[in-house]
Amino acid sequence: MFFWKRLSKESKVFILFLCLTLLSVLIMTVDYHGKGIFGLLKNTGFIILKPFNQMVHNTVNLLTKYYQVFTETEVIQQKNTQLQQENRELSRENALLKEKLASYEQIEKMIQFKEYYNYEMISAQVIGREPSNWFHSVIIDLGSKDGVEVDMGVATHRGLVGKIIEVEHHTSEAILLLDQGCSVGALVQRSREVGVIKGGVEGFYSYLDYIAHDADVQIGDIIVTSGMGSSIPKGIIVGRVVAIRKEKHELFQKILIKPEVDFNRLEEVYVVKQPQGNE
Repeated sequence: MFFWKRLSKESKVFILFLCLTLLSVLIMTVDYHGKGIFGLLKNTGFIILKPFNQMVHNTVNLLTKYYQVFTETEVIQQKNTQLQQENRELSRENALLKEKLASYEQIEKMIQFKEYYNYEMISAQVIGREPSNWFHSVIIDLGSKDGVEVDMGVATHRGLVGKIIEVEHHTSEAILLLDQGCSVGALVQRSREVGVIKGGVEGFYSYLDYIAHDADVQIGDIIVTSGMGSSIPKGIIVGRVVAIRKEKHELFQKILIKPEVDFNRLEEVYVVKQPQGNE
């Protein structure tokens, strides 16, 4: 204050003018350029807060990415569930179509078999197997009401299955070629040698018995029914010769036959009737 009083009037005016000029410059700088002391303070604050701002920015970006991943994962899971459901539905439809196709093919083969032999045949379904002898007899859904009789042949499009051994009103039991109790007249298609097909102890093969030691039989020969000694018509394929054993001290050859029928996959069969003229 004392210093101000000692100044001359001209000095005071000059100092005042200088201060006003500096103030004007400062105001102009703030108004038009956004700098000056406030800009400096702003820049300083930005430098100080920059790491914090960067951390917040990175955190927000990370959370945004996690949210996007979570959302996309949820959408993918929904699509995956939908696709799995569609796949199950397509698999079910595919299984049904395959079953229908298999049935159509089976029916076509059975029709061809029936037309080829020109015998009277009755279509039947296998509805069960004998519990005490699982692989060697089956139950079919035809009985005496359908004209089925004991000793009639049972076949598929591949060949002879066996013959009827018991008849009820609605069902019948058929013994299979694999059973030791089954015997059917048969012959070698090529050489016309006549014998009898019997079940084998192995459960997978049959034997052609009563074939003379010097009879003409070869590996691969086709065996068919002979039509003799039963109600089974002549000419139905039984199987093929897979092995032959000849012993000098035996009268007959031991001939192993592999049946054409797959006995583990029996579903539809025919009951074959002997033509009237041959009964």
